[in-house]
Amino acid sequence: MKKRVALIAVFAVALALTWPIYSRIRQARRDSAYQTAIAQFQRNLHIGMRQADVRHYLDLRHVEYYPVRIGGGDGPTYEIKVGEENDLICEWNVYIALEFSSTDALTEIHIK
Repeated sequence: MKKRVALIAVFAVALALTWPIYSRIRQARRDSAYQTAIAQFQRNLHIGMRQADVRHYLDLRHVEYYPVRIGGGDGPTYEIKVGEENDLICEWNVYIALEFSSTDALTEIHIK
């Protein structure tokens, strides 16, 4: 009985010590995938580009995007879903955000 309890305790300690390392490795892989996904947009779309041209680029490549208004922003934001994050408590989506000014010019490309 004592051996079983000791074995369970050793296993629990080993799990507790290795979990943070495993989590960091997984997060680094996800971050790398997100950076790869955003790189193509940063390379092919330039700041100041007209919203119609961005829409044409996305439609031509069959990229699914969602126009949204965030906060009191000047113009719309196009969100492109690139992943899902989850932990033990909650779950959320990861997007590439293409933000536009009130004059329909692309102002920012970032991960959200």
